Parts: sequence; C-alpha cells; structure tokens
Amino acid sequence: MAVPEKGYIKKPIAEDAMIKPVFLHPDDDAEKIIKKLKREDTNVCIVVTDDRKFMGEISNNDLIRLYLYQVKHEPLTKILSIGYRRQFLYKTAKELINKHKSTVDFDAPINKVIELIYKEGFHYIPVLDKNKKVVGVVTPSSVLDLLEHVK
Repeated sequence: MAVPEKGYIKKPIAEDAMIKPVFLHPDDDAEKIIKKLKREDTNVCIVVTDDRKFMGEISNNDLIRLYLYQVKHEPLTKILSIGYRRQFLYKTAKELINKHKSTVDFDAPINKVIELIYKEGFHYIPVLDKNKKVVGVVTPSSVLDLLEHVK
C-alpha cells in the first residue's frame, strides 16, 4: 500500500488487497490443471490469453463435478470400474472454463470488492489493470490481511 501524505488517509483499493494469481492458458490439459491446483495449493486457477486477458477460471470443485458427472452418465464405465478419467483427461482449460461474472479494476474501492465477494458469493475477484490484463486476485483472506493493517 502506498504511503499517504501527512494528514491524508488513503482509502484502500483492490490493488492493496490483491495477491498473485495462478495462471492457466486455454490449451493447458487436465493433467496440468490438476498439477497446478495441487502444487500452488489453491482452489482456483485463472485462465488467460497469451497477453494475460481474462477468460475465466477453473476451480477444484469444477473438476470434481465433471468427474462425478462422468461417473454417473457413463454406465459401462461404471459397471467395469475403469476409464473414469478417460473423457476428463482429454479436456483443455478452454473446455473446462467458467466465465466469471465480475472483475474489478485495480483502483476499485475495497468496499466494492468486499460487496462482490460476499453478495455474489465469489471466492475471489480477478483484478485488471487499465489494459484489462489480469494483475492479481482479491480473496476473502487477502481482504482480511488488508483490513488488519489499515488503521
């Protein structure tokens, strides 16, 4: 957070609470997605174009839902108890992506970000720069970290 001038209290913005995102590219396969989710110890990865334009996200819950759907709707696979991961492993990030309904600019007031997180039930909000490139994400815990340091 930038140091405010003497006598001036800076209002917190999204940039002050953002953390580094875990990026995926549209052609990343399911195996790479799983490895990144596990290695980075995160619940969600941000899918971006080569120039870091926001496309959407993939969460660990999305992968579990796909797996369960496949088990339920592939009777032969279920009977034979093999091949559960077959369809899943051939999917790419662009096929698994969820479109996120909300993003915020890096200079958005933190109150707006908090409202989106709690009112909309998001676990994170992507933060975009003036060129609409992803520069970070704000999570409930990163907001709490910011609030802990705001006096």
